Amino acid sequence: MAAPLSGAWRDVAEEWIAWARTPNHDSYWKFHRDRFLALVPPPGALTVDVGCGEGRVGRDLTRHGHRVLGVDASEPAVRAAAAHPEGHPTVAGDAMRLPLRARCADLAVAFMSLQDIDHLDAALAEIARVLIDGGRLHAAIVHPINSAGMFVVTDGDEPPAFTIPASYTESFRYRDDVERDGLTMTFQSWHRPLATYTGALRDAGFVLEVVDEVTEPDDKWARVPLFLHLVARLERRPDA
Repeated sequence: MAAPLSGAWRDVAEEWIAWARTPNHDSYWKFHRDRFLALVPPPGALTVDVGCGEGRVGRDLTRHGHRVLGVDASEPAVRAAAAHPEGHPTVAGDAMRLPLRARCADLAVAFMSLQDIDHLDAALAEIARVLIDGGRLHAAIVHPINSAGMFVVTDGDEPPAFTIPASYTESFRYRDDVERDGLTMTFQSWHRPLATYTGALRDAGFVLEVVDEVTEPDDKWARVPLFLHLVARLERRPDA
């Protein structure tokens, strides 16, 4: 049995901090951030950043006036988020057992973290527990089409073909080893079909309000979405 994803991300914390804090290095800086932040509502009482990592999303939310509490299972990442010159309160904790009281927040953000959590149902139930009635979850994930497939270069002048070598409909864990501009990073995540995410949200009491497929203009990813942005409102609690 593979080790928990929380441990895998803890092991690459230093690499991730360098990767995430290099300006304009990855998709967050290129186009991901502004499109996601445009969906976030005005500041309320408390915004919980679930899977906060080294804190870049929380810092951007703080600049927009949000009172942010970051939560992540990686202690090195949490320490880095708190120690940043623009740091905000953070706490080490498992998304499946959030160290927060019930109904303490009106907004939860899970930016590119839900696919890195082993037990999606438990994490969404915990997010529902800490939200007030009517609170919202804003999430970004790797688009399930992206995580299921790959571009394959073919002969001739035709654009690369996008293929799904295994199964889109089955969940599986995967690993990407990436090197760019002198930095290396290992990403480990779960591929889950879209129905798994929407079903887990429904079971946790959420109603989807926004589904935004993110592409990259003037690139091969203009034909296939890279990411998925979701906005969901808590309508009922699983234990209600």
